[in-house]
Amino acid sequence: MSRTSPPIVCAGPSRRSILRAGVLGFLGLGMDDLLRLRSLGASPSLPPTKARNCILIWLAGGASHIDTFDPKPDAPADVRGEFKPIATSVPGLQLSEVLPNLAKIMDRATLIRSMTSPEADHDRASHHLLTGYRPMPAQVFPSYGSVVSKWREAHRGMLPPYVAIPDPPAFSSSGYLTPAYDPFAVSGDPNQEGFRVSNLSPPDRLTLERLLRRRAMVKSLDEFARDVPPTPLTNSRDQFADQAYSLMTSSAAQAAFRIADESPAVREKYGRNPFGQSCLLARRLIEAGVSFVTVNDRGAGPLGWDTHAQNFPTIKNTLAPPLDLGLSALISDLADRRLLDETLVVMMGEFGRTPKINPNAGRDHHGRANSVLLAGAGLPGGLVLGKTDERGDNPAERPITPADLASVLYQKLGINPEHTYDSPDGRPLRLVDRAQPPKELL
Repeated sequence: MSRTSPPIVCAGPSRRSILRAGVLGFLGLGMDDLLRLRSLGASPSLPPTKARNCILIWLAGGASHIDTFDPKPDAPADVRGEFKPIATSVPGLQLSEVLPNLAKIMDRATLIRSMTSPEADHDRASHHLLTGYRPMPAQVFPSYGSVVSKWREAHRGMLPPYVAIPDPPAFSSSGYLTPAYDPFAVSGDPNQEGFRVSNLSPPDRLTLERLLRRRAMVKSLDEFARDVPPTPLTNSRDQFADQAYSLMTSSAAQAAFRIADESPAVREKYGRNPFGQSCLLARRLIEAGVSFVTVNDRGAGPLGWDTHAQNFPTIKNTLAPPLDLGLSALISDLADRRLLDETLVVMMGEFGRTPKINPNAGRDHHGRANSVLLAGAGLPGGLVLGKTDERGDNPAERPITPADLASVLYQKLGINPEHTYDSPDGRPLRLVDRAQPPKELL
């Protein structure tokens, strides 16, 4: 299984070229280049929209839809598995018994049971679900978070507009745009004692006085480059170096990541585990002005939800409890803080898993059927959209494609899905192609 990030096919300066220029070497910064690169692309104006933010919960590896959100109690034993269905807050809707907390708040969520894709390889399916496009030769499309980051360029605040906790999934990058719109990775476990984001703080032995001296040194070196023909990168360097310094010394920016400020009761509500605390940090970030946060749920190891073997004990004991507690707490907390109407919550993985249980007591990759949970942004609560057949093998009603979902997501965030951006070779490419978004979700 390949979980490596794809090569970025894009124009524009690379991180290596910036390092070669000496900027990061002298500053000791990770944010400076990110902020500077973001100056290279124009953004359309942001139309009025109800959903200002998005939190994407990514179930890395692909969760079994049958064992979570689409149980099949009447199927043969080698399909229905070990878990029993339980009632939810929506009459007639059942979930797996491993999701008791989510069952209580389904009246605040929309459940899609008929997501379908022809892709069953991790990387190809991730690209499809995170961009709305099937993979194409020599073309990587931008992820939702990267598009939001570019679209809202003119409304950039102090914090990065697109953040991944703890790190971005494969194909959650800027694709054919520029690295300016890649996610800012937190790269740490928010559940650990003393958690802090290294890229927002100077190195331990770098005092503010030394930081200012380095800043002055960079400005002095810039004087030697005044005969070099200017570029968008060099013209904006000072502006974004200043912004990076401001970010590192901003009490508001530091406070957004300071999860230890939350009360013990709130932290327990989300679950004292990496996933639960990542959801809590996501809530803090959207409160502070971050537009798009991805929580990459990799479970307890690199395979995440990729349960080819021992599917049932792994889901019951390791994967489902943090998801159930953390996601239900996130949706409830957003509602209690009156943030749910302006925040789109999306939970999905790259595919579902096979109805047939394999000889290793696991389930294999299955793109034809998958479940997606949505909440907030004015979406109807308690709605179940689509259904799969009696085995959970194929959609039986209302098949929904990744392009359909992408169109819904963009429209909920005030982005025109028919808008085009140019590829590196100058071809205009639409954000979404051949979509038929369900009217119930718009």
